[in-house]
Amino acid sequence: MTPHRVGEIEVYVLQDGVLNLPADVFPDLEPARAEAAAQQAGQSHVTGEVHLPVNAFVVKTPDALVLVDAGSPKGWMDGVGDFAKSLAASAFEPRDFTHVMLTHMHIDHIGGLVDPEGQTVFENAELVAGAGDWAFFFDEEIYARLEPERKTTMDICRNAVRPYRDNKREVQGETPLVPGLTTLSLPGHTPGHSGLMIEDGGAQLLIWGDVIHSEAYQLAEPDWGVAFDVDKDQACATRRALLDRVATDHLPVAGHHLHQSPFAQVERAPIGYRLIR
Repeated sequence: MTPHRVGEIEVYVLQDGVLNLPADVFPDLEPARAEAAAQQAGQSHVTGEVHLPVNAFVVKTPDALVLVDAGSPKGWMDGVGDFAKSLAASAFEPRDFTHVMLTHMHIDHIGGLVDPEGQTVFENAELVAGAGDWAFFFDEEIYARLEPERKTTMDICRNAVRPYRDNKREVQGETPLVPGLTTLSLPGHTPGHSGLMIEDGGAQLLIWGDVIHSEAYQLAEPDWGVAFDVDKDQACATRRALLDRVATDHLPVAGHHLHQSPFAQVERAPIGYRLIR
């Protein structure tokens, strides 16, 4: 595996697969605008479906080995679930990870946290998540209102993080994790949705989690939410503010659902924004 370097810090990608979903996961999608957005991004607009890559990241610093999200559970959906295979093919042993930083607790980000027996895979790692996610995902009133299929998904998410409850930390705002790594609150997609800022030797990279699900659509149309947003208005506000920041500051980014290379920069475009690589 070839690392992406941020100064002396190394960032590796673990591929989980590709989610193939109906286009109505973007409730605000308008076909003509979607076609224009996709054309600007250099991608094809396929009516009725979207394809979302799923990635996880390993961040290696002199002081820590940090996993940023853990892919999808094996067997959950066709096309994804290869996180464990990608990890096994890497140079990293689960016992060597010092931290697991979750951008949020959705099912395509927690699948590799436990083994088939429900035991922790990363036995020596502290679980770090944004303040608000743990309370939301374990809220019994919210759980009671879910449809049966959503309850099943929520059960999987709960069972994946529960074994780490005695070694977890909730963070908010900008919180130093280890030297060179700082968590950044990016709420809306979930209450505790967070990014990870990496800085070393004057270089920077922001792993922004699920700020963007579709680079073809949501960069050009930041107000297009996704069906999985807990608070769509807040998620869109977060996305607008962050896109403005990273474009203005020329801040490199990495995303869990970006096509081709997950590493890119954002620039202003005739329609909203676009990625450059």
